[in-house]
Amino acid sequence: MKARIEKKLSKRLVQLHPALYWRAWVDDDHSELAYEQRSGVSHCLSVGGGTDYWGEGQDAYTVWADWKSCWPWHGPFNSFPEGHEFECYPDTGSFRPTTQNLLKLAAECELAAIAHGASR
Repeated sequence: MKARIEKKLSKRLVQLHPALYWRAWVDDDHSELAYEQRSGVSHCLSVGGGTDYWGEGQDAYTVWADWKSCWPWHGPFNSFPEGHEFECYPDTGSFRPTTQNLLKLAAECELAAIAHGASR
C-alpha cells in the first residue's frame, strides 16, 4: 500500500468511527510506511504516542495501522468455544479483511457504539 493511500484511509476511518478515534492527532512527521517508501507524505492522522506512567515514550501508529491490528476485537464476532486452542479470541474465519470490508466494519462498529450509548 502506498503511504498516500494510508493517509486517506486514516482520515476516512476517523470520520467513520469517531467513537474509537476521537483522540487521533496529526503527526507532523512521516509515517513508518512513508519512511520505508521514501515518500514525502506527512501529516497523517495517528494515535498513541506520548509518555506512559514512568515517563517513557510510547509508539505512535497511523489510524489505519491501528485499525488493521485491532479490528477483530471491535467487530461483532463470536469467541472461540471453551477448550479451543484460541479460546476467548474472536472467531473471524468467515470475514475477509479487505480494505472495503474493514471500512464497512468500522461504520458498523460506530453505529453499534451509538446504539449502545443511547441505551444507557
